[in-house]
Amino acid sequence: MNGNINKLVLTLIGFCLVGIAAQAQVTIQGRVNSNGKALGGVRIELQREVDAKMLAYTFSDGEGKYHLQTVQSGKFTLLYKALSFAPVSVPLTATQTDTLIDVQLVAGGVERLQEVIVHSKQPYRRGRDTIELTVKSFLQGDERTVEDLLRKIPGINVGTDGSIKIGDKEVEKVMVEGDDFFEKGYRLLTQNMSVQPLEKIQVLQRFSNNKQLKGIENSNKVALNLQLKEDSKAQWLGSVDAQGVPIGPKYYQANANLMNFGKKNKYYLLGSANNNGVDAVSSINHLIQSGSADEPGQIGVGISTPSLIDNTPSLPGFDYKRTNFNNDKLLSLNTILNPAPKFKIKWLGFANPTKKSFYRNTVQNYHLQDIQFTNTEDYQFTRKIDNYFTKLELQFEPNAHTTLSYSGTLGSLGKNDVGALLFNGDQSQELTKSKGYLTNHNLSYSHKFSDREALVSSIRWIKQQSPINYSIDRYYYKDLFGKGDITGVKQHIENNLDYLGATTHYLNRKKNGDFFELALTTAYQQQQLNSQFILQDDQRKAGESDIYPEGFSNQMDFAVFQTNLISKYTFKRSKWEWTPRLQVGIVQNRLTDFGKRSHKNSLQLAPSLLGKWAVHYKGRLETELYFQQQNASLTELVPNYYSTGVRNFIKGMADMATLSSSGATLTYTYGSMTDRFFANLNIGHQILFDYVGMESSLDPNFNLAQQLLLKNKKSTFYKTDLNYYLKVLSGNFRLDLGANSADYETVVTGLGNRQIHTDTYDYGLSFRSAWKSRLNIHTGYTIQSITYRSESKNTLKNSRGFLNIFLNMGKNIQCNLKNESYRFGSFLAQDSKTYYFSDFSLSYELRQHRTRFSMTAKNIFNTRFFRNTELTDLYNSSTEYKLLPGYISVGIDYSF
Repeated sequence: MNGNINKLVLTLIGFCLVGIAAQAQVTIQGRVNSNGKALGGVRIELQREVDAKMLAYTFSDGEGKYHLQTVQSGKFTLLYKALSFAPVSVPLTATQTDTLIDVQLVAGGVERLQEVIVHSKQPYRRGRDTIELTVKSFLQGDERTVEDLLRKIPGINVGTDGSIKIGDKEVEKVMVEGDDFFEKGYRLLTQNMSVQPLEKIQVLQRFSNNKQLKGIENSNKVALNLQLKEDSKAQWLGSVDAQGVPIGPKYYQANANLMNFGKKNKYYLLGSANNNGVDAVSSINHLIQSGSADEPGQIGVGISTPSLIDNTPSLPGFDYKRTNFNNDKLLSLNTILNPAPKFKIKWLGFANPTKKSFYRNTVQNYHLQDIQFTNTEDYQFTRKIDNYFTKLELQFEPNAHTTLSYSGTLGSLGKNDVGALLFNGDQSQELTKSKGYLTNHNLSYSHKFSDREALVSSIRWIKQQSPINYSIDRYYYKDLFGKGDITGVKQHIENNLDYLGATTHYLNRKKNGDFFELALTTAYQQQQLNSQFILQDDQRKAGESDIYPEGFSNQMDFAVFQTNLISKYTFKRSKWEWTPRLQVGIVQNRLTDFGKRSHKNSLQLAPSLLGKWAVHYKGRLETELYFQQQNASLTELVPNYYSTGVRNFIKGMADMATLSSSGATLTYTYGSMTDRFFANLNIGHQILFDYVGMESSLDPNFNLAQQLLLKNKKSTFYKTDLNYYLKVLSGNFRLDLGANSADYETVVTGLGNRQIHTDTYDYGLSFRSAWKSRLNIHTGYTIQSITYRSESKNTLKNSRGFLNIFLNMGKNIQCNLKNESYRFGSFLAQDSKTYYFSDFSLSYELRQHRTRFSMTAKNIFNTRFFRNTELTDLYNSSTEYKLLPGYISVGIDYSF
């Protein structure tokens, strides 16, 4: 298979090179003179004789020399023009690849030009709070979706997960013609919507989600608005694309988009299916848990049941699609209706049956003084997901100053995991099942008293149930529970949440620019976590002989009633502003464990001071000092152990502690995304006076983790990104530098307290060209160094390089070559290894028919396995992942 793919790829590249050579078949050059003297600045145009269409043009240099190329053949006309000289026309029939023509110009022609007004069309247009980008100024020819286009725009950073940042701020939403479908789940739009109907992209700064607060609130939010071409508005648009492998492994991808963005009503329908690693619903969680916590009138944002067991592998810095053996399906129906000028309805609906598989082989090495052992895991994991989700939003404006809005969600979230595990040579099967549901309702009232004064009130109710059934058909815990005729273990967890909260925010913008905000919030949250860990003595007795080990079951009810008063005032002057903020909270906690109740009431303070200073025209300095107190979470208080996986058990601390911390940050920003040079520099330091640490009892077959309250964890971070457009190279350079250090404490049974110091350094340099030619590149290299210091010092270095080449081979033909290399540090007597990946695509576009044909070669080198390394304060590990094989697919993309 590997040899056949390589032959096909080499043949494909050969065709590309032949095509390039064939198109560069006619070169015309020569010299322009007058009375024996060389003439510079003469315009030379190459026109087609049949219709006088200009194919190319150039100007003669100081020595009178010129040079032209064309990929076409036939009869041409060369036209020479210069001020104060008579134009000359030379007929030409190109029969050779290199044609030499010298020309003599005679004085005459136009001696004086009339007034000429040149209108320069810039790619950017800047307003007070809006930066407007012209789409065609950034198109290079290989863009399919909105996300592809955004990656080409300097100053807009698109992460590997599809998240969009401008500077260090993630965008709130991506709207179309002023309306928003998905809030922070915008990836569903940007990763699927075609770029063809777009005319402009607006970057909205100081954005307000609530129109009644526009111009009043102190907002640092950023949003994007997509503007359509005139002939694309109020029209049914769409695209259909399909890819498949004709020979070999049956990988496919199919997408269908149908949309209509009118002034009153908007519709967006999306269907997607694939088994080639693409995550069709990467951002659905942002829809389930929507909203912005720091927005006036918001309450209950991010409240959900905790995730207790998660077997999904983590692959930071690696292309997740290469190891995602999947079968994703998604159907999404979305509409925004305006039945009346004052009434708006938005409805979203999703169905997402998905199957994902991962294959990994891990060697985990523990070297802690007297604790010396190595674990091996060969793990095959399959997850079936059945998510069904709907959201309804209603907005009513009885007058221009009042808005009443409601949003309600209902979701059925199902998950079924099956893991085949070979742990230290013993075979077992791991099952995890969850069938939960979620409902979330929010009612909000906004009233604008004047252009400077507004009130927002909201009430939210959330109910969620996330039960988990977990089992292993083998007994690994003889050293923990003792010997016996145990055939397996199982665990059932009831994980429930009820939440009710209300808030009122008053905002007042003074005439001199000062700003005052006062908020009162109150919330009641009740969480239940009931767990039972069971040793199955004999499955044939239908549970009659099940054993319930002491200390491994929970009947926990945790209730919190909290009221906060928040006040802040901004003193704003010409170049600086200061904002002192104070939050005072009264918190009542009640914890019930097997019927035994305990209470704790506390007064929590959270003061902060935010400062901003316009250092100069392009430079801005921001600083923040803060102190905060907060409750310990549910999972930090679980009284007894519960299982989080094959060998891991964890329980919480005994105290309902209040956790205190303080910190400071300093940010300097130079320029903006419209400038040639744009930079962000961030420095921060944090002290956790109280934090939840771990005491670990380590054994080859199990790890008991007891959470406990520790003191004084310190951390510092530095982060810099510099963007510079270099005219000489017509491209944008980006330099990323980052450093993090931390000092904290952990406890290991038998070793006592351990002082840990960590350092992480990140370096990255990249270049993206903006050449007005057939060739463009995007290349870069990143290095990461991680160090842990305790009884000894361990350092891990990883690096990644990439080179992406785009070549426009003609009017309708483009090809892409994407190359990546990964290098990871060495552990467990294994040498560090570099992994190479390469993908190639070739496309042919029939623009008049809005159809594109493509051929794609994935994983050209057919790399089947990939080994990653990890370093922690307890162990180091090396994990090998199985990758999707190399294949060649063909596809068609039709837009209408």
